[in-house]
This record gives sequence, C-alpha cells and structure tokens, in this order.
Amino acid sequence: MNLEKIPVSIITGFLGSGKTTLISNLLNSDDMQNTALIINEFGEIGIDNLLVKSSVENTLLLENGCVCCSIRGDLSDTIAGLFAQVENKDIPFFDLILIETTGLAQPGPIVQTIHTDISVNNRCRFDKVITVVDTTSVQQQVKLHQEPATQIIQADIIYFSKTDISNTINIDNAHGIITHLNPEAMFTDKITSELLRAPIEINSSQKNCFICVSSSDISDNSNNPIHDHTHNKNFHNHNDNNHLSIFKNWLLKSKEPLDKDAFTNWLSSLYSFYPLSMLRLKGFARFKGMDHDILFQAVGPVFTEIRQAENTLNNNFAVSLVFIFKDLDSADLENSFNIHVKENQ
Repeated sequence: MNLEKIPVSIITGFLGSGKTTLISNLLNSDDMQNTALIINEFGEIGIDNLLVKSSVENTLLLENGCVCCSIRGDLSDTIAGLFAQVENKDIPFFDLILIETTGLAQPGPIVQTIHTDISVNNRCRFDKVITVVDTTSVQQQVKLHQEPATQIIQADIIYFSKTDISNTINIDNAHGIITHLNPEAMFTDKITSELLRAPIEINSSQKNCFICVSSSDISDNSNNPIHDHTHNKNFHNHNDNNHLSIFKNWLLKSKEPLDKDAFTNWLSSLYSFYPLSMLRLKGFARFKGMDHDILFQAVGPVFTEIRQAENTLNNNFAVSLVFIFKDLDSADLENSFNIHVKENQ
C-alpha cells in the first residue's frame, strides 16, 4: 500500500450553487479514477445512475472506479473507515479524497480535523478548498447570509458556476465581491482534473484568473497567460454591500527579509488572542539568513501549510502575505506588526 499522504480537497459552496454538477463532471474524467468522494447524503448528488453498491455498508463504488461514501458519524471515523476498507480489499485503493460539504458548512472545521486528528493526519494532508460561487445570485446570497462570504474567504480556488445563464453585470459583481473578500483567490469558470490535482503555489506578481482561458492553458499553470480583459471593478458596491464591511483584509509586503523569531512570535500571539477573528492567511515570507521563501497558509485559526515555497524568488518582494479577518482594524494590525516585528529587525 502507498505510504504517501493522500491529498484531501474540500468542495464547498452555498445552497444550490452547483457543487453536485461540478463533482459529477469531474468524476466523469478518466484522470479522476481512484478518487474517494465523501458527501453528507447520497441523495444530494445527482449521479445516481453512476452508482453501483459495493459489499460495504455506506460505501458506493462508481462505475469509473471512484469510491463514494456518506458521513454517518465523525469525519475522522469516515476517513479511517475508508482506509480500513482498502486494507481489507473491500474497495479499491484511492489517491485523492474529495469532501463535498453541505451548503451551509464552513471549511474551517473540516480543515482542522484533517490537521489535528492524528488518525487522519498520519495518512492524509489538506490540499485545497474550492468554493463554488453561483454568479446569478451570489450578490443576494452574501447580503442575506454570512456562510457564502466565509466560504469565499476560506477558498484557494473560486469556481464560477452558471456563467452560461448569467450576464456580464452579474459576473462582474461576483468578481468584485470575491476581490473584496479574498483578493488572492484564484478564480475560474472551468475546473479540470489537472487544476484540481495541481499544488497551490503563490506568486504575488500576478493575480491568477482563469476566466475565458482554455482548459489546455489551465493544465500548465507555469506558462499560463493571465487573460487581459478587464472586469468591471465598479460593481454595485454601494449600500447593498455594506454588510461586507465586517470582512477586512490587510496586505503585508516588504522588500526586506524578516527576523524569524520576531515574526513568528508576533504571528503566534495574533492567532492566540484573536482566533475567531482570523479567517484566512495566505502568502510567503523570507527570513534573514535564508535563501528561500516560506509558504504560509491558514484557514480560520488552523495553519494548513508552512513549507518552502516555489517560484517566488524572482519576485521583487521578500514578504507578501494577505490577512483576511473580521472584528479587527487594519491599522491596528499594521501598527502591531510595526512595533513587534519591524522595529525589531
């Protein structure tokens, strides 16, 4: 049995956003064989004609070889059960786990389980959060509910759904909302198996936007041209979107490397004092005496990744970090950084 940790990606999105359609299309790809799909209820996914029951209760074997199961207890129990079934040869080996959340779920607690539950973390690693955004109704959704905004904030990739029945104004409004809530998110109207399996890397020199880019371009991100049509940045961000003001972001950039101890102590204190306020952290930092950058990612209060970054050394900045939060002031955050980190350089 392969001892390499299995990547776990989360597909989330508000009620009716199109998660099921996206997953169904992905699982039709030959490249998505050996995928384990975890959903809350079988009835919520519209691929009943593809499902073939295996001999194991609560587990279905898809015709293309993927495994599909539902959560009947803890997520950790469900994942552990899948590995046990592989060992017992009840189901085939899988090399990717997709978790489809309910429309009202937030990715943070799932990410926390993957990182803190030893039985899961020993065999799995968190990979990415993909949030499905309904371009026809996201503006109204974030106005009425907090869950869609949180799902967008905690995403690595934003998938624009229903663009075929939407219009330019709605798509531009969706783009504006996402840019406001999660300025560093990659967004696309087509998700391929290559994009799903590709590692998330950070390059602040360009905003990753794959709207109107062909699938052949998406499959090779290293040479991917950023499309040059301009989204309407004057989206309807007047009184209708004042509710979004509770979510704020602060971009920390520096051309000089940081003192490692000063920065990590400050970052640890920030998350210790305000764990419920910190919604997303993403970016890279170079420390004094190092010849490489360190990639930082956090979803909610959980740090999902701290590792050596790739493809960032050619950047003009030694530090590029985006903090997304609520109930805090950007100026206070910057002042705190200046006092505890910058002045201790």
